[in-house]
Amino acid sequence: MSRNIIPTYSLLSLILMSLCFVLTNADVECTDVMSNLSPCQGFLMKGDESPSVACCSGAQAVDKQFQDSDKPDRESICLCLNNALKKLPIDPMKAADLPFLCNLIMDPNIDCPE
Repeated sequence: MSRNIIPTYSLLSLILMSLCFVLTNADVECTDVMSNLSPCQGFLMKGDESPSVACCSGAQAVDKQFQDSDKPDRESICLCLNNALKKLPIDPMKAADLPFLCNLIMDPNIDCPE
C-alpha cells in the first residue's frame, strides 16, 4: 500500500509567506530576515529555554544587516520584525531577551514607521 506523503511546513514558514513584503526603496526582503530567524522558532514559539547557536547566528546576521543598512532597509527590517511579532505566536518576553542572549546591538523596542 502506498501513501501519498504531503510535505509538512512549520507554522512559522506558512505565516512567513504571508508576511513577505518589500518597501519601495528598500533592498531588504522580509523573507530573508525571517529565513535568518527561522532557527529561533523553538526558543521564541515553542518553549525552548535558550536560543540555539543557529538562532543566535541568524539573529546576529539580521542585527549586522540592520547596523550596516541605510534608512529604507532599516525600516524594512523593523516592519518585518514587528509584523512577525503581531502575527506569530511569539513570546514577547523571549523576544525581548533575545538581544541579550545572542549579543545583539539592535534594541527590540526600536520605533518603526507606521
